[in-house]
Amino acid sequence: MRKTGQNENGFVLPLVLVVMALLAAGAGYSLTRGIAELQANSLNQDYQLCILTGKNAMAILQAELEKDVNYSGSSGKVFDENGGFYQIQVFKTSEKLRYVEVESEFHAYQKKFSGEIELMPDSVTAPSGQIIKFSWKLLGGV
Repeated sequence: MRKTGQNENGFVLPLVLVVMALLAAGAGYSLTRGIAELQANSLNQDYQLCILTGKNAMAILQAELEKDVNYSGSSGKVFDENGGFYQIQVFKTSEKLRYVEVESEFHAYQKKFSGEIELMPDSVTAPSGQIIKFSWKLLGGV
């Protein structure tokens, strides 16, 4: 009497090995893709924090100029609460106009912002003033 379910050719073991190899390759590929995506997300977060550091510096610049219209900028790099650094430079082009440059740095990224600020000096509470117009743009960077 012959059993019908018995394997005499021995092809089940190689088939199981091939299936296991394919599963291992798929798992390795998925793991590699996940790690690459995690690194890309980390770099994107650093890029966004670099831009945020620059925007924080511009908010500080606005506050300082409203307190003192003769504010000339920061003296060197200043540490930001996000973990980056920024530097502010203010150039007086006229009594009511200021040209500003802000450089921000976070890990490997550096961004530069520039802009013009139109002020209305307050004659009663000098040297303070009011910002009428602030136009800025992001210049490139690494």
